[in-house]
Amino acid sequence: MKNIWNTVWYRTNSVFIIIILIWLYPIAISQTKLEKLILEKTNIERIKYNLKPLSWDNKAANAARKHASDMLNRGYFSHQTPEGTNVADRMRRAGLLEVGVGENIAYYEGYTLEDAATKVVADWMNSPHHKENILRPGFTHLGVGLFQKNKQIMIVQDFLSRPFEVLVWQTPSRSLMNIIEYEGSSQATIGIFVDGLLNKVLHPPNWAGELRILSGSEISLGLWRNNKYFLGCTFKPPKLECPNPKIKWRARYQQISVDTSLLQITLPRGQYTLAYGLEKPTAFKEVNASVVVEVPVDWGAIWVGVPSGARVEYTHKILLFR
Repeated sequence: MKNIWNTVWYRTNSVFIIIILIWLYPIAISQTKLEKLILEKTNIERIKYNLKPLSWDNKAANAARKHASDMLNRGYFSHQTPEGTNVADRMRRAGLLEVGVGENIAYYEGYTLEDAATKVVADWMNSPHHKENILRPGFTHLGVGLFQKNKQIMIVQDFLSRPFEVLVWQTPSRSLMNIIEYEGSSQATIGIFVDGLLNKVLHPPNWAGELRILSGSEISLGLWRNNKYFLGCTFKPPKLECPNPKIKWRARYQQISVDTSLLQITLPRGQYTLAYGLEKPTAFKEVNASVVVEVPVDWGAIWVGVPSGARVEYTHKILLFR
């Protein structure tokens, strides 16, 4: 019951905050005439190259506006703030989950805001890097931000790739997690698989480490031979034995109580891979539709990806909150 009320409180207060923002700052979520002009001119260029037009995104626009105003107010011109924040960081702070993002920036002085907005897309098209963003086939949405201070004007385009929509609800919780400390040796490279997905690679001759897995997960050890893994042994904690004579495996097991997030992830029907990690994704689960999963908060983030042969293209990143 406590977790349910935490969820309701989180959603209700989010709605309350949105209502306040709409009342105080209507421009923060509405598209201006000049922003619409830049979107239209951008789409004209994409159509010339037989690319799909971009759709407007309010959250990307809010990120673009904040960056435009910050650059003029603090006197810098860069995709990275003095604190090291980049476009991906700003988009996530704006509430976006998409991994594929890009940014164009432009600075003008001595122009009217209307003249700068009218010419900026043509100027970007004459710059190879900016043109590449405008014509990138994978981008699907765009937000634009304009900011003027005295005679100075800053314009920002924030692009994102949204191949499909992902909706997420998070509920704070607490649960048990399996901790496995292992060591051993082998002649061949060993792959540790958790529920069928490669989690770690152990290089010979000696190796040691720690594995944190969700309760109920199955572990398999694979031997690398002829450019693929062959099954060495399979077990499910608390059982940790690997009888394969080619793998000298020793392990200790414990369960600890950790802060977790109960995630309800809404996805279109299809094949997806879920991964964890703040910077580099490590796969831990395969799903074919919407899913409910409980994960440790210290995993940092959950990634959603689409399998493509032996690779996974990660499209969305969900930051975990405490």
